[in-house]
Amino acid sequence: MNITIRGLQENVFREFKAKAAREGMKLGDALSIAMEKWSKESKKEKGAKLSDLKPFNWGKGTERTSEEIDKILYG
Repeated sequence: MNITIRGLQENVFREFKAKAAREGMKLGDALSIAMEKWSKESKKEKGAKLSDLKPFNWGKGTERTSEEIDKILYG
């Protein structure tokens, strides 16, 4: 399929094209792989699960926050 794409950021396109060349790939093949990967990742985001969340540090003084929340919610 031949298409025309307008509105690309020139620097992003040049980097993408150079990477495809370094990998020995045709530009169309590299673009197809990139679009397929982006499409699959977008679908995963919609079906995100609570278990996908990663813990993070809320800072000093919050070490027992989850216990305090449990006490409020469950008594």
